[in-house]
Amino acid sequence: SLLEYSDRILINGEWRQTLVPARNPNPDLRWEKKLETNIGLDFSIFDNRIDGSIDLYKRNTKDLLWTYSVPTPPYLYNSMLAKVGEMENKGIEVQINALIIKKGQFSWNSSVSFSTNNNKLVSLTNDLFQLDNDYIDAGYTGDPIQTNTHRIIIGKSIGDFWGYKSVDVDENGKWLIETPEGDTVTYEEAAPEDKQILGNGLPKYYLGWNHTFRYRNFDFSLVMHGAFGFQILNFQRMYYENPTITYNMLEGAHDKVYGKTRLTSPQAYVSYYIEDGDYWKIDNATLGYNLKIKNTKVVKALRIYASVMNLYTITKYKGIDPEVNRSGWDPGNDNRDKYPTTRTYTVGLNVTF
Repeated sequence: SLLEYSDRILINGEWRQTLVPARNPNPDLRWEKKLETNIGLDFSIFDNRIDGSIDLYKRNTKDLLWTYSVPTPPYLYNSMLAKVGEMENKGIEVQINALIIKKGQFSWNSSVSFSTNNNKLVSLTNDLFQLDNDYIDAGYTGDPIQTNTHRIIIGKSIGDFWGYKSVDVDENGKWLIETPEGDTVTYEEAAPEDKQILGNGLPKYYLGWNHTFRYRNFDFSLVMHGAFGFQILNFQRMYYENPTITYNMLEGAHDKVYGKTRLTSPQAYVSYYIEDGDYWKIDNATLGYNLKIKNTKVVKALRIYASVMNLYTITKYKGIDPEVNRSGWDPGNDNRDKYPTTRTYTVGLNVTF
């Protein structure tokens, strides 16, 4: 709404509720626009035993929302929401389906999907709305560290972690920071201009691999997927893997940092807590059995099944789950206060009438 309630005023002996503008009006606001170019190939070979598609895409999204600083006057408020930004995504998507084995009452179907995505923030300004810098900072660590986690530079990818690159600790257990020029300073000596890109929270590659097996009345399916070429900021380690805190801490808080000595620096956002996030997940495994139905006009089919979701994850990431948030301006932040991913067991009965 453009209006909000304000103070009451006395008019002719009666108190009246007043309304005031809630923000600067912008009649030019509209839905974002997407322009996509695709070059694709669909194929089928070996008597349709193998089929699939290959798709190259380039997607430009315009009129992205951002809040800009504006002068007062002529505007009522010093900020305005405007649709100015433009983003580009391009990559490749591959899907292959195959009937690997079909012999007697046994069959094995498999499908593989692979995709890549290159992202770039093309622009966030126009003739009317400008930024003070060629970048915007995003993400937030929260208390007590209180700093941004990402920097989005115009012309580069969304998702870049921005902070101090820790390379060692001194003999007293204090962080040593490498500057963009290659010099080494202590954390206390590091200046804001010593920060640099520490990785990116958006995966470069996605892979999926599914299988379905059938034998007589039995069926078994396996669903797997993974993401590769990205980093994660482990908030749990950043906050709780520190022996200087007086509340809950992780078991590794007293381990030697860089194999040298125990940490004595207070909680800080440094690259030591940014980890490779590559993972491979067995999402779901389901075993089913189709019961034989005889001489009934009501029930046409019965199938009993048992399944497990979130069965197993292969990763070197030390956090709870490498499949973290990838949306917004700060992908790759594994926030400390979250409900962990659970493994779910299900037994069920499907009835077809």
